[in-house]
Amino acid sequence: MWLGVIAWESFRLSSNVTGVWLYDVLSAAHISFSYPQFEALHHLLRKVGHFGGYGLLTLLFFRAWFYTLRPEASSARFRLRCAVLALIVTLLTAMADEWHQSFDPSRTGTSRDVALDMAGGIAGQILAFGIYTSWKRERSTQQSAVTTQS
Repeated sequence: MWLGVIAWESFRLSSNVTGVWLYDVLSAAHISFSYPQFEALHHLLRKVGHFGGYGLLTLLFFRAWFYTLRPEASSARFRLRCAVLALIVTLLTAMADEWHQSFDPSRTGTSRDVALDMAGGIAGQILAFGIYTSWKRERSTQQSAVTTQS
C-alpha cells in the first residue's frame, strides 16, 4: 500500500495538491507568508516528505524481509541482511520514482532526491536498530530482575 502512496505522490498534480493543502492550513491558522516564503516552506515540507516517506518504506520492506526469510533464530547478522535488502529495494523504488518524474515536464527527476530518499531509508534503519536494541536490553534487564527475585 505504501508503494501505492509513493506512486500517487509521483503524479503531476501532487505538487499542486500539497501546495493548496498547505495554503489552506496556513490560512485557517491565520498565518501569512509572502509568496517566496510560502514556496520555500512548501519545498522544505516536500523534501521532509521524501525523507520520512522513504524512511517508512524501508522499515516496511525490512519487516517484509524479516518475516518472509524468517530463520530459526533472529541473529544480528540476519537483521543486517534484512536491512540491506530493504535498502536495496528502497533504492530501486527511489530510482524508478525519479525516472518516472523525469518524463513529466512539470516535475524533475533528480539524483539528489534519490540521495534524500536513501538518507531517509538509512535513518529509518538506524532508528529501528536503536529501538530494537533498547527494547532487547530492557527485556533482558526485566528477565534478569525476575530471575534474581526467584
